[in-house]
Amino acid sequence: MKSIVMIVAPVLLTIGALVGAWQLKLLPIGPTAATAAASGATPTQPGLVNYVMPERIVNLADTPGYRYLKIQITLAFADPSHRPGELQGDALAAQEAAYKTRIDPYDPAMEDFEITTLTRKTAAELLTAQGKEALRAELLEGLRKQVPNPTLEAVYFTEFVIQ
Repeated sequence: MKSIVMIVAPVLLTIGALVGAWQLKLLPIGPTAATAAASGATPTQPGLVNYVMPERIVNLADTPGYRYLKIQITLAFADPSHRPGELQGDALAAQEAAYKTRIDPYDPAMEDFEITTLTRKTAAELLTAQGKEALRAELLEGLRKQVPNPTLEAVYFTEFVIQ
């Protein structure tokens, strides 16, 4: 009986330590982004890198009178080099800076598209939830044409005020 305890106890302790390390994410089980990149495989769902466009104030197409829209848009680009939530802090800031240098040449075309799209809208169109969603879809489709690579995944309104 004593010999069985001498064999079973270390096995159970080892299993417990492995499970504890796995629960604390110290021991990854399954492929990680690093092993996937090393093997040449791409992650199933790419991470996102944000690009913040400058804040804009534009005249809306309302007549008679003047209505203004103050808006800031954040664009989310697909980044296949990491999975969602994998980059944080300095690593995420470095990746966003790298994407900014890739996207900067498209700035004039993106800003022109944004301004011309927004100035064709009326306050009545944009004050409804459906109007905002239609604007988001129009911006997403149009900006994808302006920036062919990297892939634009989403458009977020980070500021949206009509006066």
